[in-house]
Amino acid sequence: MTGLVLQTQTDAPAGLLEDWAARRGFALETFRVDGDAAWPDPRAYAFVVALGSSASAAGGGPPWVDRVIEFLRAADAADVPMLGICFGAQALAAALGGCVHKLARPEVGWVTVRSNDDERIPSGPWLAWHEDGFTLPPLGYELASNAFGVQAFCHCRHLGVQFHPEVDAAIVSDWARADHADLVRAGKTTADLDPAPYAEAAARGAGILFDGFAARAGLVAVASSP
Repeated sequence: MTGLVLQTQTDAPAGLLEDWAARRGFALETFRVDGDAAWPDPRAYAFVVALGSSASAAGGGPPWVDRVIEFLRAADAADVPMLGICFGAQALAAALGGCVHKLARPEVGWVTVRSNDDERIPSGPWLAWHEDGFTLPPLGYELASNAFGVQAFCHCRHLGVQFHPEVDAAIVSDWARADHADLVRAGKTTADLDPAPYAEAAARGAGILFDGFAARAGLVAVASSP
C-alpha cells in the first residue's frame, strides 16, 4: 500500500511520517510540487499527504499552490484519503470549499490544543509554525482548536492539522536557525523552540495521530503501539 507525499521545499521533509510508515508497512513516494515533473494521478495511491510550506494558500503564492489545491480536489473526487499538515491542511480546506486567511500574528512554538478526539488527536505538545488560518469546509468537523482557531478537522476520510506532527528535533532546530523574522513577529525566541523538553512526547503523539488517520481513512485497522 503506497502513499504519495507532496513536498513543497527541501527543509520541510516527511520526518516522523516516514518512520511511522515503515513501522506500519506503508510505502511512501515523494513528489516535489515546486518542480517541473508531470503531476501523478492521485488514483494510483492509497492515500495522499500534503506537507507544510513557507508559501501561503491565502492567495498571492507561487503558481504551484493552485496546482496543489487542484490536485487535492481531484484526490477527493477520486475518494483518495488525504492528510494535510499545516500548509497542507490549509490547502485541503481550500480544496474542499473552506477559506484560508492571514492570522493577526503567526503562531510559532510548542503548543497544546483542545481536542475533541483525544484517542486520535492528542492535546500536545505539538510544534506550530504558520501565519495562515482557515475556516472549516462544508461538512468538515472540528477535531481540535486553540486561541488561534481550528487546529484539526476531519472531512469524510480526510484529516487536516495546523500543527506539525511530522517534525523531529533536527527539523525544528533547522527551522529555528533559518527563520528569525517569524519568531520576532510571534514574540518568540530560538530558546522557545528548543525541542529537547518536547520531542519524545511529540513523537508519541505523532504515532497516535498517524494511526488515527489510517484508521479514519480505512487504510488498516491499527492500534497505537511503540
